[in-house]
Amino acid sequence: MSKVAPVSAAQLVLFELEDRSQSHLIALYDLAPRFVFVSRDNDAKDKGELVSKDSFIKSVRREFSFRGRNYRLTVQPARIDRNNPMRKEEKASGTQAAAEVVEVEIFPSEREQVVEQVVRRLAMDRSRLSLTGENRDKVQMRFSLYEIQRELRAVSHTLSIQDIRESLTILARSRIIISTGAPAEPGKKSRGQNILESTAFPVLAIRSRPDLMEEEGGVEETYLEFNPLVSAAIRDLEFKPISYAWLMKLKSPVSRWLYNRLSIEYDTADDARPMVISADEIIKNSGMNEWSRRRDTLRVVTAAVDALVEEGILDSAEKEFTKVGKRIDAIDYLLTPSAKFLEQVRRGHRVQKTNVEAIAAVTGSTGRPDGFVPLKPGEAADLRLRRARQLEAGEQPPLPLARQG
Repeated sequence: MSKVAPVSAAQLVLFELEDRSQSHLIALYDLAPRFVFVSRDNDAKDKGELVSKDSFIKSVRREFSFRGRNYRLTVQPARIDRNNPMRKEEKASGTQAAAEVVEVEIFPSEREQVVEQVVRRLAMDRSRLSLTGENRDKVQMRFSLYEIQRELRAVSHTLSIQDIRESLTILARSRIIISTGAPAEPGKKSRGQNILESTAFPVLAIRSRPDLMEEEGGVEETYLEFNPLVSAAIRDLEFKPISYAWLMKLKSPVSRWLYNRLSIEYDTADDARPMVISADEIIKNSGMNEWSRRRDTLRVVTAAVDALVEEGILDSAEKEFTKVGKRIDAIDYLLTPSAKFLEQVRRGHRVQKTNVEAIAAVTGSTGRPDGFVPLKPGEAADLRLRRARQLEAGEQPPLPLARQG
């Protein structure tokens, strides 16, 4: 069977953004606590564990809520090869009994969270995405590891090419299962439905490029496919522009989750009333680890909230404490969004509205397309130009987009 050549589509063009300070939020996927963060007050490391015949790492199982609905999440670790740290000790002692490479199991953590966000930002560059697969329904992206490294540097994150390659591998091998409904009772089968059972990148290929200089870090050319949930969100235009600059400035993964949560809460800037959220809700839905002492956990949550005030995302974050004796047992936060954040919301809503109108101009229908709408090169350029003009013009109605014969 011959390979189907990659093609473009209207939705892929509309996923692009010229403003590199922006990124796209894919609501359920980005709010799900898919990453496993390690507490600083325990002995666990984010280096995985050695795999033997008699042991393995158990999957992480979590519950979270999204837009008033309950979901279950299972994260299965990736299995990768790593250099055996015992080899250094043996070489120092003059013995060499251990293998040079060992298999470890490891969950995606903060490093992988940042790398995936950078990949998503690169995916928004012009002509970066294409459709592939027999039915032309899979979204593929090509890039180099050096591009990721360069983008990480630009947002004050530094990783080696080897670390970037490993992060991508972990994202491609760690399986994510998102289901609806409550957990099943013991001995009974769950009635929930799987929304996603895949990895972040179901297909990942890294191959050598001898024509590129090794010292530039560009010796690998990478392509990957996004998982079905992300591909469907792109196809259905269910993505929302948010501030990539803010995401990269926020140091805590809990702060990044909370920024995403705020972006979902304020679908438009018409309602600027403060949002009330509890520390326990943040802990549960963000996937953060709980410290052995409750006060330490609450302190981390409060620091994550206050970071949004420091970055100008929130005007204020009032705190209401619930105490047991003198001990703080719970905190409710009253979050007041800033004018700058609400302007970001308006900008995102304007892009979303323009995208819907643009796809309607291409298809001649106001209904949601049944699939990706293929475009020829000339049509893609025309669509970019017309959308840019419409965004500049604000709320002016779009001009009809003539299809080329």
